[in-house]
Amino acid sequence: MSFFESRKSWVTIDLSAITKNLSLIKKRVNRARVMPVVKSDAYGHGLIEVSRALLKEGIWGLGIYEIEEAALLRENGIDCPIFLLSGLLGDDPRRALELDLTVGVVKQVELYEINEASKAIGKISKVHLKVDTGMSRFGLDPRELLKIVSEREKFKSIEIEGIYSHLSSSDDPNDTENLSQIVLFEEILKEIKGLGLSPQYIHLANSGGIFNFTQSIFNLVRPGISLYGAYSRKGKLLPEKGLLPALRFWSKVVEVKEIGPGRGLSYGHSFITKGSMRIAIIPVGYDNGYPRALSNRAHVVINGKRCPIVGTICMKTMLVDVTELKKCQPGDDVLLIGSPEEGITVTELSKAASTISYELLCLIGKLNRRNFI
Repeated sequence: MSFFESRKSWVTIDLSAITKNLSLIKKRVNRARVMPVVKSDAYGHGLIEVSRALLKEGIWGLGIYEIEEAALLRENGIDCPIFLLSGLLGDDPRRALELDLTVGVVKQVELYEINEASKAIGKISKVHLKVDTGMSRFGLDPRELLKIVSEREKFKSIEIEGIYSHLSSSDDPNDTENLSQIVLFEEILKEIKGLGLSPQYIHLANSGGIFNFTQSIFNLVRPGISLYGAYSRKGKLLPEKGLLPALRFWSKVVEVKEIGPGRGLSYGHSFITKGSMRIAIIPVGYDNGYPRALSNRAHVVINGKRCPIVGTICMKTMLVDVTELKKCQPGDDVLLIGSPEEGITVTELSKAASTISYELLCLIGKLNRRNFI
């Protein structure tokens, strides 16, 4: 039995929810191709399992961050295009070519490296050039990009298959930076066309772009968080979009204790009982990816009722007030993350913890046993 298999807490991943979310996204982007982003173990949902499910639904390819993720996909028989979103990150370009990856070139030196590696093995490699339109992270300066395009004949072993960029604030439809980035990107595309280059694929829209800025949708899109049903606009979940949460986080009650008035609970006694209370002990803590910041701030669902977490969350344990429950006993299921209908969401928890749903999903999905539906 592995370490995670022995854990008292687990997550369920509904693969059908992910494919239904993909279908909704496809309808929204019309004829644009879709590149699901499955980096970071598919945001904690399972790289191989999620990728296989998505491939059955017809996608352009998969977006990842590290070559090791790509190697794992290839080892498991996944032969679709795999796109390195943020470049080589200092890795050997020959390995990227051996894995038949499409590299997103984010700095000029990568272009030279890929060209030389391609020449050495007698291959023409496809790349997409990333231009920095305002994220100020990875990407070529617009002037640098145009210079590369104008001198592209120097790179005889490379085909510039695509041009792309990334929106910095797409979850806020009122942030004017989005339109500034879109306008700049369109201007760059016009200049590229004037230099005689017509890339096959142009992509800018992430999840926020898909749902908030139709003008950011070109002929390829890169949905990430929306695939997993946790897309939010400025911290508010959007159930009206029809997206289905794919991850649920479960545990069980291991003990129920009667605690008298005036007693301090857990480390530091951050909660003092005002009267007699019944307290359920749940074997979940920050070792499971459940943030300590949620101490005295979040709820779980037991027997269909929301129950507050009381006291400081420990490494492997939390305490929950079940005084109002008619019945609660060891072995009862505890829902820590579910759907809006079930009364608790990852968006709600991330907001209470002053973080984002991405972080919680990555942590919780990786640190607990996963059951796939």
